[in-house]
Amino acid sequence: MKKCIPICKLFVLMIVSLLFATAPVSAKNTKAVKIFLLGGQSNMVGSGKKANLESPYNKPFSSIKIWNQKTKRWAPLSSESDNQQGNFGPEISFGHAIAKAFPSDDIRLVKYAAGGTALYNDWSPVTKGGQYVKFMGTAKAALANLDAAGIDYEISGMLWLQGESDAHEKKAETYKQNLSDFIAHMRTEFKTSKMPFIIARVRNYYGGKSGQAKIVRDAQVNVAESTDNVAWFDTDDCSMLNAGHYNASGLVEIGNRFAEKYRELISKTK
Repeated sequence: MKKCIPICKLFVLMIVSLLFATAPVSAKNTKAVKIFLLGGQSNMVGSGKKANLESPYNKPFSSIKIWNQKTKRWAPLSSESDNQQGNFGPEISFGHAIAKAFPSDDIRLVKYAAGGTALYNDWSPVTKGGQYVKFMGTAKAALANLDAAGIDYEISGMLWLQGESDAHEKKAETYKQNLSDFIAHMRTEFKTSKMPFIIARVRNYYGGKSGQAKIVRDAQVNVAESTDNVAWFDTDDCSMLNAGHYNASGLVEIGNRFAEKYRELISKTK
């Protein structure tokens, strides 16, 4: 009996090894996480208040996660997820709408925005403007977190709400080229050559009398209509908090339009 024990053990080990060799690998989810980048100036930061949000936007939304710059962790999307001024922007309604459109996907948002910032200098990838550097640092930290956890992801698109400062600072003439270069750089930097890029066209406010705002607005439309996988939508009818900023309902509408335009864009691509 003692002599047969090693043979029995060997037989058992062979069976176990065979089972592991033929079993499907299910430890890692093969479906990549969808990452949306959000950038811009004060209207992307948002002036919306939680008290002005209606259901379902006024409660944390666990189906969508957003990167928290302070804690360096992913958190359920809410009006208090990660906003230095305690406000919210278009990300709230965008998250709800995009989750409804892709209910089986793990979707995460990475937002960095700063008020009063311009594309020609603050967001310039060429001169490594301060806001560009901070935006990239935020995005790379969020992606590094997923890498460390062994989670596959794809950059599914970028939302852009910016342009007022370029008009206000009389740099509208260069906006078209700067925006084209910015989009190309983002696609190269994140290794996504056809990354969808959605532009919310700014209102005719800053630089309106000098015609600078019109130049920026026209540039946003021209870039969108002449560049693959880039789209734009109007915000002129979105309700305002003051002359330059949208209120809570206006921001909710803009977020919904971001999601709608994204769905339209990828449907055309397919």
